Amino acid sequence: MISLEIHPVLDSHAILLGNRLALPTPKASSVAFSEPQSVPKEISPPDVHGFLGQPEQLILDSLRSRAVLHARKGTGGRTLAFKLELADGTRGYFKPEQQVSSAHWYAEVAAYYLDRALGLGRVPPVVSRRVRWDKLSAAADGDRRIDEVSVAPDGSVRGALVYWLPKPLLPASTPPGWESWVRIKPFARWAISPYQASTSYVAALAHAHEQIAHGQAGDAYYDDVPTPAQPELPAELSDMIVFDFLTLNFDRWGGQNTNVLTLGAGGPLVFLDNGDGFSVGPARRGLLDARLAPLQRFRKRTIEALKALDLNALGQRLAHDPQGPLLDAHMLEGLQARRRAVLEHVAEQEQRFGDAIYAF
Repeated sequence: MISLEIHPVLDSHAILLGNRLALPTPKASSVAFSEPQSVPKEISPPDVHGFLGQPEQLILDSLRSRAVLHARKGTGGRTLAFKLELADGTRGYFKPEQQVSSAHWYAEVAAYYLDRALGLGRVPPVVSRRVRWDKLSAAADGDRRIDEVSVAPDGSVRGALVYWLPKPLLPASTPPGWESWVRIKPFARWAISPYQASTSYVAALAHAHEQIAHGQAGDAYYDDVPTPAQPELPAELSDMIVFDFLTLNFDRWGGQNTNVLTLGAGGPLVFLDNGDGFSVGPARRGLLDARLAPLQRFRKRTIEALKALDLNALGQRLAHDPQGPLLDAHMLEGLQARRRAVLEHVAEQEQRFGDAIYAF
């Protein structure tokens, strides 16, 4: 019989609660991460790494301050968003505040701050910003989602403005069995993969439990290990799994992996679309625990950066963002708990496999 590694922490109730609660934007809290009065209201994140190692301050300045010339309604997705052209020609994708459970505009910005604090440079430049609704409403005319947008009394809408990347984004090459790239222990012992849509994984997990209960073996996962399309892809995927765990982002896998994207054909992996993260609720969720569990190979500098992460400094940046505070104290405490969980998981793998876990 094939041995299956099952995650007892996972259940469909936890996934659905974690992924689909309609929750408001977080409010300020004085429980932790208090705001020192000496820190100015607007703080730009350090421009040491930038996006994919390139300087980005000019892009951030344009996204933050340039006037909106044209707006066009975005296509696809559950939420209403707008492609904007700014006065200097910079283009961005504006995700407004709206009452949809998976639309956390603030999570896009918070993920950016965390990415830069860790030195990953995978989240495209993004700023928080207010845009006048009359600049957007004509483009949204007749859309059924208009009533979901939160328009302030002064006629403005706050949201995340994400830099529109000049190159096309394409699905990363993740052929069957790619999980073995981030494993030391052969992945063939797993009957199912957690890197898929939550509903599919819950159903597959339930089926595996049923087979075991009846003394049957589950179908083995892929025995063959495919060759990565790019040498860096395994390390990039490892970083992405860690990052999504930290940000509490469910919305990466599933649906043909449309959110696992590279910048151009064979280009670097980009951590785009982080608006499902940092939801209110428990700090740990079953599906994300399941996605972290099989990860056994890590980029050493990523783990070192996570160990050195100054959460108080990060909390101050999130608090003093122009539209901050972006995360409340409870959310920051949740991030701390997930950081601790990742480091504990890494320590366990290091105890089992030694320095072999730092293969990237």
